[in-house]
Amino acid sequence: MKYLVQQLQKYQQQPLVVDEQLDLSAAAKENFSDRLLDLKAIHATGEISYEKGDQIKVDLLLVGTAVLPSARSAKAVDYPFKVQMNELYVQDEASLKAFDQTEQVFLIEKNQLDLDAAILENIITNLPMTVYAADESAEQPLSGGGWQLISEEDYVEPESHTAQQENQSLGDFFPDNSDNNKDR
Repeated sequence: MKYLVQQLQKYQQQPLVVDEQLDLSAAAKENFSDRLLDLKAIHATGEISYEKGDQIKVDLLLVGTAVLPSARSAKAVDYPFKVQMNELYVQDEASLKAFDQTEQVFLIEKNQLDLDAAILENIITNLPMTVYAADESAEQPLSGGGWQLISEEDYVEPESHTAQQENQSLGDFFPDNSDNNKDR
């Protein structure tokens, strides 16, 4: 979704109503391949309005499905999302400096409002860090040939004398020469 600022100036009285299907799959795979496997079509609805002081306000609801890798098995997991995007854009540095540093205001570059990157960033920042496939769960312990994943509560500390014996056998490799180590 790209708009020239001149196009948006027509929407000072009435906002531009947005109802579009977006395909940002290629950009998502290129820029965020470590976080997601695919991004299915996104339905963007909302308004873009040209405000006083040459500010452009973007209010969009983004609905779609991201394909994320399972944290347990790396299987593809469809994760439906609904993200509200509310951003304010200004046209020059002087206008940008008028806002408090805690406010989220963006500068329009090359006289064009390019929302694709902003939409993708809003989606990515709202995705969970971990998801699990339907046949997996966060609580499900894993096990395999001769090993088993256990919880911290089930962990039993090994006997301390066994560890001490193993460490003492290493002492033969490192003789104690206190005379050689004094000035080091």
